[in-house]
Amino acid sequence: MTIDLPSQPGTYCLVFSCSTSSPVTIGKLGTYQINPGYYCYIGSAFGQGGLKSRINRHLQINKRHHWHLDYLISHLTPLNIYYSTDTIKQECQWAELLFEDEQSSIPIKKFGSSDCNCPAHLFYYEFNPQLKTFPPQCLTIVLQSSVAQKVERPPTLKGKDTPPVP
Repeated sequence: MTIDLPSQPGTYCLVFSCSTSSPVTIGKLGTYQINPGYYCYIGSAFGQGGLKSRINRHLQINKRHHWHLDYLISHLTPLNIYYSTDTIKQECQWAELLFEDEQSSIPIKKFGSSDCNCPAHLFYYEFNPQLKTFPPQCLTIVLQSSVAQKVERPPTLKGKDTPPVP
């Protein structure tokens, strides 16, 4: 899958659905159980190729694992891309918006945020999130439409990660 995106730098949020439960080993973070539902991953692309290069790499399945998302991507279906070409890095501010959303929880502590003080840059939602709190200049690409449906999952305390699978 290759998406036509700007080659400019920017901040992005990838929204995925997951239909099955599965244990996944995420590099040095350990092994975690992922559950059916929706996952939002916040990132930034200020290197060569900008948003186009980074997001298209994230969406590839068979590749060398570099970012935390690389370990998880084969279990997810991409739905939406939210992005901004603002030249100021907004990754942590966007993560804070999702952290404050009462509908979200953190499935894996420090996922995507090993280089900052955020609790995580990956968020779990029981329903397909609407993400209306992002800045108005943020653009959206819909990759697949999805009907919001409730999925069963074990309870997760706000700000707590899912325990590692033994």
